Amino acid sequence: MSIRIIGAGSRARMLCGSAIVAALLGTPAAAYTQSADTSSQTEEGSTESDSEIVVTGTSIRGIPPTGSGLISVSRDDAKLIGAASTPELLATVPQLNSFNTAPRTSNNGLGSFAPGLRGLPASATLPLMNGHRLISGSTQQTNPDYPFLPELAIERVEIVADGASAIYGSEAVAGVVNFITRKRVSGFEANVRYGFADDYHAFNAGGIFGHEWSSGSFVAAYQYAENSNITGADRRYRSLDFRAAGGVDTRSAVCPNANVNLFAGTIYAAPSLTPGLNTCDPRGPVDLVPENRTHSVFVSARQELASNITLWGDLLYSDRKDVVQAALPGQTFVLLTAANPFFRAPPGTGTLFEYVDFRPDNLVGADHFDQTFRVRTGNATAGIDVKLPGDFKASLYGTYNWSRNDTFQPGINTTALTAAAAGTTAATALDPFGTRTNPAVVAAILDNPTDFTNRQRTRIGAVKIDGPLAKLPGGELKIAAGAEYRRETYRQRGSSGGVGFPEDLERDVKSLYGELFVPIFGEGNAAPMVRSLALSLSGRYDHYSDFGSTTNPKVGITWEPVEGLNLRGSYGRSFRAPGLRDLGSTVGSYYAAAALVDAFGARDPLRGATQVNTILLFGGNQNLKPEKARTFSLGADFRPSFAPGFSAGATFYDIKYNDVIGTPSGLGALIFTDPTFAPLVTRDPTAAQVSGAIANTVPFFYTFSAVPTIGNILDLRQGNFGIRKTNGVDFDVRYRHTAGFGTVFGGIAGNYILKYRTQLSPTSAVSNSLDAGIPRTTLRTTLGVTAGPVTFVNFVNHRSGVTASFATPTGTSLYKAKGYTTIDLRLSLRLPDLGFAKGTEVGMQINDLFDATPPFFPGTDGVGGSYNAIGRYAAMSLRTSF
Repeated sequence: MSIRIIGAGSRARMLCGSAIVAALLGTPAAAYTQSADTSSQTEEGSTESDSEIVVTGTSIRGIPPTGSGLISVSRDDAKLIGAASTPELLATVPQLNSFNTAPRTSNNGLGSFAPGLRGLPASATLPLMNGHRLISGSTQQTNPDYPFLPELAIERVEIVADGASAIYGSEAVAGVVNFITRKRVSGFEANVRYGFADDYHAFNAGGIFGHEWSSGSFVAAYQYAENSNITGADRRYRSLDFRAAGGVDTRSAVCPNANVNLFAGTIYAAPSLTPGLNTCDPRGPVDLVPENRTHSVFVSARQELASNITLWGDLLYSDRKDVVQAALPGQTFVLLTAANPFFRAPPGTGTLFEYVDFRPDNLVGADHFDQTFRVRTGNATAGIDVKLPGDFKASLYGTYNWSRNDTFQPGINTTALTAAAAGTTAATALDPFGTRTNPAVVAAILDNPTDFTNRQRTRIGAVKIDGPLAKLPGGELKIAAGAEYRRETYRQRGSSGGVGFPEDLERDVKSLYGELFVPIFGEGNAAPMVRSLALSLSGRYDHYSDFGSTTNPKVGITWEPVEGLNLRGSYGRSFRAPGLRDLGSTVGSYYAAAALVDAFGARDPLRGATQVNTILLFGGNQNLKPEKARTFSLGADFRPSFAPGFSAGATFYDIKYNDVIGTPSGLGALIFTDPTFAPLVTRDPTAAQVSGAIANTVPFFYTFSAVPTIGNILDLRQGNFGIRKTNGVDFDVRYRHTAGFGTVFGGIAGNYILKYRTQLSPTSAVSNSLDAGIPRTTLRTTLGVTAGPVTFVNFVNHRSGVTASFATPTGTSLYKAKGYTTIDLRLSLRLPDLGFAKGTEVGMQINDLFDATPPFFPGTDGVGGSYNAIGRYAAMSLRTSF
């Protein structure tokens, strides 16, 4: 794939023209700022004034995001890549966290698909479509989700890997990813692709139709995609016993064959119940890539109502269904007595009771649960553009986005299971050692699904005006200003474990923003070492009805000292508003008996060896504040006249990310020892405090009909605790040479993290995230040739070896895994323009040519990590147009 990092320069070639030329060659080309008085060929013979083009990262037509680099992936890049979906396309961008992986939704389908930038959380990156906000399809989060666009509808993808809240508002902390769609198509195009790997296949097909007339255009596209699943058992992996590497045995002791514990120092393994331990690898039946089916439809239309008035609208609808093979929940400490007809005492013990650990394969009739997630999303925006005197333009538009997520997850009813364990007849008792449990009892035990329907809505009304204020010696002084009103709603219905969690959440957001572009030097007043110098000032004010207001400025500067060299820099403030569910999701009261406190929370050091009954609170927190960030970048773009075809670019970035939202659960002793968390711990609470902790919450694990003496209350709801500091370099170098037989091209693009520091709270110790599994280097190289109708390209994808901690017999230690490198091949052949072959192109691709094995790590063995579980994948495609 060709990846372009685009800088700014007043005398440079047009963005769109150079991007398309580069794409036709199958290689990146340096694309620089376009000047406002040029025209470019945008698509299939349609000409559009450059001043009408809005590049991602700015609200002003005809200028680039001054001071910031722009990473661009063109439509022909996508064609050459052979990506069947937008997640697959983005997995080829080194700056994104999903690079060189098999993308899937987070949290086994519950979360949205939204890979973050440069190792930062996904929620810190804002996805857009044609510059407009999108809806979330998640049950867990309400930050915007990435769109599932038909492949043929994509014109290009632009990524501003820089803070952009001054332009776009919330979530644009690490940057924005803008999916720009095709607006003009003449005729019909279609594609079909089939690919396969070991124990895996994928198919997708789509078409796009477009028609143009003198005053408007219409485009409609559809795509169908499906793929089979890949489980852990389908892929190579070693044992989870890492003792030979200095680790510990991480195999599970909760297996289809039960283990019996008498708490006398000896474990007895079924079926013989002789001393020993049954162990198993739980990864085998669990999906690494889930089964998926996706329909997506895109429609776009534009119509001039008069010479200065244009009506337009875009609609994207997708219907995605995932079936996920999930691990069965292990059942532990199940008490059986001799009264149970299926009770079996280990030989020679004479015991009348025992505790059994087992995985319920015999009850379920399978080694996994099938979870289903169906997500239907729609994103619709329509507006009217009015050309005003003085080359000003006003835009008035409205957006209506909607989503529905139907989630079904089977579960085990632990209450029914406990009752069956205490059963005294074959008709009522649980058999944890075999298949003799009565079917009616089995049905009761399995009657505990999580079944939710979540609906989200976003309504936006906005107005914007932009244009030139004055003519300066360096060029035109331009301005943009706008206002926006947004209403977000979230509705949840359904139940989990028989307990309903209805939620109705809403917020209103009112925003004002402005941007000023100042060309200090340009063609009219260029001087030695100052061929051009441009300044951009932008700012945005957002008022949220639930937590208040935030103001975020940004300044950018681009300097061209000599021809072919651009230097740029930016400084800004960005934010991420807490999601609706961060603020308002159901708060649950979780009761942990003294004997089980260590299983639910950290051990209170002030209690010594004696623990106490504890209430733990989880859920949303209406006192949350926005996450805040300070972003800074410096970059350079070099395209020397003495070396035609050569270009290079680099960007240094520095991000400080404060008040990151998270939960203090799982922090260990920090919950009791870190001063930041002191207000979250209530020791020896009063009766009123206990009642207050229980009131207006969901007693998820236990009802509080008889409240025992409570020693601690731990408030583990979300809060603004975390701090992240990171800096690094994005780079992009390429060369293109025209020879007698055709064109040879090559390049390398990637990201190198210099520093990544994390604090769990402002008063906690600083940790190195590069020692927590984040790769320092990601890069992708391109080497190819075009000769007549044939294009052959080789891509190399590399993630450096990661360092992370792993468990040892005496504590933890760090382990440095090897790097992960895959090689992809692409071959395309354009058939002669004769008869049925006219306008037809055949493509062949092989991903991961050498079927690279994920690097070994003594904790996960590489399986399920940030690697491509598909492995060697071959596909053929056919494209045609008429």
